[in-house]
Amino acid sequence: MRMPLHDKPYRYRALGILTTMRRYVTNPYVWAGLVGIGMISAVMYLVLNLWVMPSFTRHDASITVPDVINLSEEAATASLEAAALSAEAVILRKPNLPRNVVIDQNPPPLAEVKPGRRVYLTINTGDTTTVVVPRVESYGIRQARNMLMQADLVVGEVSPDSIPSVYKDIITKQDPSPGQRVPPGTTVHLLFGTGLGTTSVLVPDVSGMNPEKARKTLLDVRLRSVVMDESPESDSLRVISQAPPAGTSVREGYEVRLFLRQPESGPTEQ
Repeated sequence: MRMPLHDKPYRYRALGILTTMRRYVTNPYVWAGLVGIGMISAVMYLVLNLWVMPSFTRHDASITVPDVINLSEEAATASLEAAALSAEAVILRKPNLPRNVVIDQNPPPLAEVKPGRRVYLTINTGDTTTVVVPRVESYGIRQARNMLMQADLVVGEVSPDSIPSVYKDIITKQDPSPGQRVPPGTTVHLLFGTGLGTTSVLVPDVSGMNPEKARKTLLDVRLRSVVMDESPESDSLRVISQAPPAGTSVREGYEVRLFLRQPESGPTEQ
């Protein structure tokens, strides 16, 4: 059966496509190029997986968490700092438990963690005349209210933060600050984020700074930061890289990621 005349152009087009595909498939240079691309991709994967990423995440570095249970807060903190770790106290007010010593820790004793990791120490003071202000920063407004009320505190003014923030309606600052001991019924004032601003600013260079100074430098130009490390409060850590890099134009309130590492040698910045 003869193909209708109007179908012949489609047949010729299909034959042309098949001929072109056959030409590429049988061309040794095409295969050589594909093999080259595959080898380059494999090398890049190995470099990223074995060298670049470990330099940021420090998977090869670990510290055994010392056992500080039953020590005083001062002795426990000193022991952790000697092991290149930091400490944060979580206060209880239970009169029926041992007082003024560590009764629990997280991570637990003998756990393997990265240098600079924060260890939370549960300390019972037995003091029922004051309460500890919980950390409500980075929580939503409703959850922050609930946390404060559960701690026998009063929610005061809840106002928009003057510095824009990526995350809208998330608490950015509190007063009194987290960890302070205050009488029950103390009023806690909150600031929340309003979203990114409309003005663009240039990202400053914060490499070599400790986390606290890097945060302040970024806030001075109305930018926020997030530390890509498990223990951003360690004074011995320094910023080794940032994203986006210095000089990038971003909107006010943009969150700059900071990557930290222990300085290898030489004087450290104060």
